[in-house]
Amino acid sequence: MQHDAARDPAHFGQAFDDPAVPRWLEQAAPTALAAASRYWRTIVGGGHLSPRMKELVLVALHGSVTALDSEALRRHIGRAIAAGASPQDVLDVLTSIVGVANHALYSAVPILLDALRDAGHPDAELPPATAQAEAAKADFIRTRGFWNEQRDALARLMPEYFGALSEVSMQPWKDGVLSARERELIYIAIDCGPTHGYGPGLALHIRHALGHGATRDEILEVFQLAALTGLEGFILGAQALAAFPLATGSTGT
Repeated sequence: MQHDAARDPAHFGQAFDDPAVPRWLEQAAPTALAAASRYWRTIVGGGHLSPRMKELVLVALHGSVTALDSEALRRHIGRAIAAGASPQDVLDVLTSIVGVANHALYSAVPILLDALRDAGHPDAELPPATAQAEAAKADFIRTRGFWNEQRDALARLMPEYFGALSEVSMQPWKDGVLSARERELIYIAIDCGPTHGYGPGLALHIRHALGHGATRDEILEVFQLAALTGLEGFILGAQALAAFPLATGSTGT
């Protein structure tokens, strides 16, 4: 299995740091290994996205704040480089996904405003937009080509934060190396991920990806890569389990 894994990037053996782990699984749970291997190969070996793009999508999924997985992130960065991605490609992805944490504010800020109104608090109303906020909004629309109303409250209540957020979220669009189509596929991945599932952003980025030439099957492949993260517990758990003395039959010292 080690030799096959070295030759075939879609081989499930490449998911493990230690080639002894899949060998152990072949003895301990052959049918589970076979099923997991088929699932991995079916998705990772899909033919609509390039190997490089598939790995960049997986970097985004495992590097997102909603599903941060250091072992998988390191694994898929290595696989992305092996598939032809540059360090700048990877950094573009990692910068592009910073803003996903801001989605929490889209629900948190309205709850705060509702509570302030219920309390009759004088700060319940939105302040007028500052010149700084208006400039950040104009730059965002010029760079990204859209705006959503959730951003208005953030820009008016927290203009300095919003300016910094806008700068980091627009940096890849101004100086990044990914194409617009590739970056929209990255956004689709994190918005459809099982630990995030942000529907409004997903619909927006699907429209934008289609507008930049993405196909239905490419987007469906991104969905499948998001679902592949469900196998991560099996991978990490098998590695941990195989290290236990009872798993190898050793009694220790």
